[in-house]
Amino acid sequence: MCVLDETKECDGCLECEVCDLDPNKICDNCGKCLDIQDFATIKIDKIYYDPSEYHEKK
Repeated sequence: MCVLDETKECDGCLECEVCDLDPNKICDNCGKCLDIQDFATIKIDKIYYDPSEYHEKK
């Protein structure tokens, strides 16, 4: 089945392989369309050392 249209059987058109930003380019997984950064951060509010303390806060 087609990954872009689930009602259509795949006919090998390769439309699913086309770059979203440049329709003349085959996708090379560069990630520009996903706005991928070189790093990511996660803010940690608290570290629970005792599992029972975690369950009390829920």
